[in-house]
Amino acid sequence: MYKIRIKQFTIGVILGLTLATGVFAQSSIKGQQRPNNEVASRQKQKVSGVIVDRNAESLVVRDEAGSEINILLTDSTSVRQHKKKQILAADTPQLMSGLFVDVVGRTNNSGYLVAERIRFTKTALMVASAVGARVDRVERRVAANEANDEEQAVQIEQSVAAAKVVLQESQYAQKMAAVAILGVGGLASAVDDVISGLDQFEVTKSIAVKFAAGSAVLSPEAKAALNEIAQEAREKDGYVIEVEGFASSDGGADHNRRLSQRRADAVVAHLVESKLIPPRRIVAPVGVGSANPIADDTSRKGREQNRRVEVKMLVNRTLGSSDPDDRR
Repeated sequence: MYKIRIKQFTIGVILGLTLATGVFAQSSIKGQQRPNNEVASRQKQKVSGVIVDRNAESLVVRDEAGSEINILLTDSTSVRQHKKKQILAADTPQLMSGLFVDVVGRTNNSGYLVAERIRFTKTALMVASAVGARVDRVERRVAANEANDEEQAVQIEQSVAAAKVVLQESQYAQKMAAVAILGVGGLASAVDDVISGLDQFEVTKSIAVKFAAGSAVLSPEAKAALNEIAQEAREKDGYVIEVEGFASSDGGADHNRRLSQRRADAVVAHLVESKLIPPRRIVAPVGVGSANPIADDTSRKGREQNRRVEVKMLVNRTLGSSDPDDRR
């Protein structure tokens, strides 16, 4: 009897050790596999496509295959226009719906591509801004109609439907659809075709506002000139505004670049805050320091001319309208 109990105890110990060894082996395998999955999920990726949605912290980009990728923006995300040195904040209004972008980042464990850098071209920005002009026009009409009585609900639906039909049947909408069909591979040439087909953007007004030496404060004369171009812009559809700041050769290169950027920012702030120009209508405001002088920088009068910000209003000939009813 005693021998039987010893034998049973020995068998139980052997079975226990066998099960424990199997569980330990499985745990070890899982522990070894987890880092591999984490490493795979954090490999660098590049995505190219069109922004179809955005909020304060993320974007949704649709690639050439029609897949939608969730892009997570962080404080360290570098946003910049190609061939421009200025780094933009991740919440810049230039990351608008319809903008074609190149995104490089790493996928996190939640499936989001955490963006390290985002790049776009000036041409893509101008196309997206032009599309936004049409959207603004529809939204203004909808907002005006919604302020009316319930009896006008039918007129609201008809107005929205008519605006959508005009947009869909326009040559511009057709060419933009062609760009989407062509995909990423033919995007560059397709965008060029869109711009050429729209007879390009035409500079309809150009001004240069002057600044005092070492200053980025707008003078009353400068504000009056900006008010005039803002008023003309509100009477147009399909417009964008370019803002480029300059400085004289007084001071070092870095100082002049920062000073010219502050001057450009002061102009943008006046247009957006005081004259209510939508930020997405302003294309890549930038300060270039003492580059591209328009007068002899060795003379006092020449330096006064070079301390300036150039503001240009460009209007797309197809989207620009001369009908007063369309600008309400």
